[in-house]
Amino acid sequence: MARAIKERLRKKVVIVFWEGESEEQYIKYMRQKFHEKFKIIPYDKKGLFSTAKKAFGKKGKYCDIKKEIDEVWFTFDTEPDMKEKWDEYHKIILQLRKMNSYMNVRLLMTKSCIEYYFLLHFEKTAPTIVTVNDKEKIKDRLITKYCKAYKKGDKESIYYIADRYKNAIKNGEWCLKMMEDDVGSMCASDERDKKLFKTEKTFTTVHEAIQYMENTKIS
Repeated sequence: MARAIKERLRKKVVIVFWEGESEEQYIKYMRQKFHEKFKIIPYDKKGLFSTAKKAFGKKGKYCDIKKEIDEVWFTFDTEPDMKEKWDEYHKIILQLRKMNSYMNVRLLMTKSCIEYYFLLHFEKTAPTIVTVNDKEKIKDRLITKYCKAYKKGDKESIYYIADRYKNAIKNGEWCLKMMEDDVGSMCASDERDKKLFKTEKTFTTVHEAIQYMENTKIS
């Protein structure tokens, strides 16, 4: 990590907390793709908000260097049983910001399953995703039509999907545009993220982080 901070003069430092092996592999692809602009560091074990709270705490891994970190990302799927956890998670987000007022916190959320976000790398679609069967249909479509080798956490197949990230940016923007009547402004904000976190409709915000990296110029 010390080496990462030395490189900060030309690279932004991003710590990523993740909930599944597929998300982890996707972030590792992005680390490789945008290595000239960003130092992307997936946390070394699975975990989201409570994990981040410990990592930035008094005895945490990032305690002494939190002022040097530009961004913290959380990548995860939203589920109906998570709705009541928003206040708990948001409190941790506010605590992170208090530690470093220049640090940006992004929520890379996808409704119900990461395979929906992966599907956006190939097609423009927003099917209802509520039940386990709905999730399986999304996964089956991804495998049958676009990536027969796909398995959860499989590096090779996920990198194959991630290569098409520009399609995901375009299709992700389209998906969020359709949410405007329900959510309001699509400009990133805590209020917008709260509404998306709790919605039953299909969406993703993962593409926003990828677009941000695409558009960032090396200083």
